[in-house]
Amino acid sequence: YTNAKVKTMFGGANFVMYIIGQALGIVAVILGFFSYQMKTAQKLLIFEIIVAIVFSAHYFFIGATTAMALNLLSVVQCVFYYIREKRKSKNLVVPIIFTALIVVSSILTWEGWYSAFVMAGLVVYSLAIALPSTQRIRYAMFIKSPLCLTYNAIVFSIGGIVYECSVLLSSIIGVIRHKKKSD
Repeated sequence: YTNAKVKTMFGGANFVMYIIGQALGIVAVILGFFSYQMKTAQKLLIFEIIVAIVFSAHYFFIGATTAMALNLLSVVQCVFYYIREKRKSKNLVVPIIFTALIVVSSILTWEGWYSAFVMAGLVVYSLAIALPSTQRIRYAMFIKSPLCLTYNAIVFSIGGIVYECSVLLSSIIGVIRHKKKSD
C-alpha cells in the first residue's frame, strides 16, 4: 500500500496499520527528545539506536519506504559508531562508506523527488555522528532536521514532523546548556 492510499481510507487493516504507525512515531519522538540531552556521544548513540528502530517501524506502517530503509541503516551505523567510540578509533573511511550506502539505499527505495530531502538530511546526519563532539552533532542537526522535516511533511509523518521540530529545539537547548563544556 502507499501512503496516499492509506490516508484516504477510513477503515480496514491498512488504516489500523497507519494509526499504529503514527503512534509509534509519537513514541519515537518522546525517546528522541532525550537523545540530544546526553552529555557523551556514546549515550547519544544508544538513544539514537532505539529511536531509529522505532522510527523504522513507524515508517513501515505509514508506507514511507525510503525513510524506513534509511532508519534501518541508521541503526547499523549507530551501533558501528558506538563500538568505534568505545575503541577510540577515528577511521574516516567508514563515514564515507555509510554516506554512500545512504545514497544507494535512497535510490533503491526512491518514492519520488521528495526522497531527496530525507537522503540529504541523513547524509548530513551520517557525517555528523562520525564526529567525536556532541556539540558538533547538535550543530549538524540545524541542517539535517529541516531537510527531514520537509520529507516528513510530504509523507504526512506526524511523529516525524514533531520529532524534527523537537530535535531542533533539543539541539538548541543542548548547544546552550553545554556551550561552556563543549567537547
